[in-house]
Amino acid sequence: MNGDEKVKALKAAITKNVGLGPAAGDVEVTREGDALVVAGEVDSISRKKRILLLAMGVEGVSGVVDRLTVRPAASMTDDEIRSHLADAFAGEPAMDERLITVEIRNGVVDIEGRCPSLSHKRLAGVLAWWVPGVRDVINSLEVTPPEEDSDDELRDALRLILEKDRLVDASHISVEASNWVVTLRGVVSSEAEKDAAECDAWYTWGVNDVVNRLEVRPAAP
Repeated sequence: MNGDEKVKALKAAITKNVGLGPAAGDVEVTREGDALVVAGEVDSISRKKRILLLAMGVEGVSGVVDRLTVRPAASMTDDEIRSHLADAFAGEPAMDERLITVEIRNGVVDIEGRCPSLSHKRLAGVLAWWVPGVRDVINSLEVTPPEEDSDDELRDALRLILEKDRLVDASHISVEASNWVVTLRGVVSSEAEKDAAECDAWYTWGVNDVVNRLEVRPAAP
């Protein structure tokens, strides 16, 4: 498969498996050598992640250049994002801000530095995603000393994240993880809460797919 065929294959896969339109966003696919470049803006983190996974699955692709952003929930300047994120990190005693460097450009947050565990790395990334004006998060934190990652570690980290999300009642949600695919089960009170829980899973570093089996049962009046 030559370069142009790879581009066509990915475009076809996106149309078939993800779907795009004026409301969902626009994606441009080009190539740099044997790598595919995916650029544009989409309406959700799940759409972004699924497109990137499709790109990585195209036959003969040596790599994927990610220039895809998520439409922000609110318009914020980089300085406003920095302030919100500083407050979020300050509110987490386990986060040592002295070891973390944050760079922000046009709503894209790049987190670098060191943290003591994979759970800290995952939490830091999600805290950044929760800032309304953020369009993308590049989580470059180094875990020192290194830890071996696993589905159990991923599950426990996501459980912690759900418990911290004010939009989610984690007490009625169970989390399963297998081969970096997360399955959410349980009961939530609204579609908004169901969507928030799924977004949290997609925001979590290392997640390759999310199966949302949460059942919506509105609270009794």
